[in-house]
Amino acid sequence: MTPTDEEGLTLAYFTILSTNDKPLVRAIIDVLVVAALWSLSSAGYYDIKDGLGLSNGYQEAPVLYSAYYLGFSIAAVLLFRHRLRLWHPLAHGALPVVVVLVMIAVFTLAVLPSLPEIDLTLAPSNPPEFMFADGRYYVPKTFEILFQQILILTIVLVLQSFGWPILRIGMLTAALFGLFHLSLILGGATSFYVARFTIAATCFGAVVPGLQLATRNGATLSFGLHWGFYIADNIFTHVVLSSAP
Repeated sequence: MTPTDEEGLTLAYFTILSTNDKPLVRAIIDVLVVAALWSLSSAGYYDIKDGLGLSNGYQEAPVLYSAYYLGFSIAAVLLFRHRLRLWHPLAHGALPVVVVLVMIAVFTLAVLPSLPEIDLTLAPSNPPEFMFADGRYYVPKTFEILFQQILILTIVLVLQSFGWPILRIGMLTAALFGLFHLSLILGGATSFYVARFTIAATCFGAVVPGLQLATRNGATLSFGLHWGFYIADNIFTHVVLSSAP
């Protein structure tokens, strides 16, 4: 295939993506692009980590991975601008944004360092990276969550485009997010880890359409809820796996 042919296919793809007037075809394309972006970002994370010989990518290269996920976030906004420009959220104020940022700062700077240390004899053989992370880990994690929030909002807007009520959209996103997180077991995660992440993702999927479509400051609340789960899970993990009396 010549460069001219490749340019023609790329142009045709973006033309279909931006102008196709068949809702089902357009929705399928958008969902496939969401899946591709999500998968590509995950694969790229491990490629970079292995290429640099890192044991914990976020912890050891926070600036690099922050830029990495910021780039994916910008790409997602550009690819799905035809969806995002049709989103008309209820009013957003500065105060909820400040509250979420303060929540993140308090956790990473004050709460996380004060948590009891995890007993290595109690930790699983293949522990998640956040288990032994400090505040540096959560800088790129914040950008990853931003990227995921854009993809989640896109999925919600795709479902809304069919005129479905928020309750039905919530049921679909709950099932979709729950099933997606079941795949964690393929990476060798413990059954308890997979179970709590799957349950949390299912509950989040059930409420996120209502937050993003019909709640004041919904996007900020959705982001804060997403981030808040990692706070709760980290505290839970440190307490349960601590050897402290």
